[in-house]
Amino acid sequence: MQIHLDNRLLSVAKLVLPGKAVADIGTDHNCLPVYLVMNGISPKVIASDKARGPFNNACQLVELLSLDKQIDMRFGDGLQILRPGEVTTICISGMGGHLISNIIADSLDVAVTTKRLVLQPQNNISSLRRYLVDNGWRIVAEDIAVDRGFYYQIIAAERGAMQLSDEQAEFGPCLLANKHPLLFEYMQLKLADLCALIDQISDKQGPNVQERLQVLLLKANQIEYILGKLRKE
Repeated sequence: MQIHLDNRLLSVAKLVLPGKAVADIGTDHNCLPVYLVMNGISPKVIASDKARGPFNNACQLVELLSLDKQIDMRFGDGLQILRPGEVTTICISGMGGHLISNIIADSLDVAVTTKRLVLQPQNNISSLRRYLVDNGWRIVAEDIAVDRGFYYQIIAAERGAMQLSDEQAEFGPCLLANKHPLLFEYMQLKLADLCALIDQISDKQGPNVQERLQVLLLKANQIEYILGKLRKE
């Protein structure tokens, strides 16, 4: 039986450090752990979920494929299911950026002993990047995946120091530096969404509306500036 990952999880798998133990936090269907093991990327994966239904389904898949010696299923919340230094890579995907930050912060003693964090936030990406940099991580690799019409950013971080500009926090220091092939079209779509939202609220009144409008206009100008630089390069 072959496990085929969608583009989002495939990008997560590509940033895992090979040959070492991995933890997949909030594994859901267990596709990522099975893929890592069956493709020889990781000799052992600790997979966890705090929801009983998905956890039971994941356990059934491990049993069906006879992978119980390579995939260690653990029921629990966040990084609390891990011991410090137990894995080399921790993967957290499919959650909001604030939640991922909280999961790391709640078990910092575990997080700081791993070699790499591979994170795929669904939203609040800039705040997650800022959290990482403010708390002693440096962003070492990034990717963009397109799956069923949605764009996802994937971040790999390791312990170390770095500085982060507003542009880098929003669009990724590695994505910008490496001119990721999907970055231009991703930013064009972001700009189109912002412009549509600006049009919706531009004729509304009220201090909160005007404050929100100014924030959106600043973001739109920022994207237009970066797009201009990418066109020239």
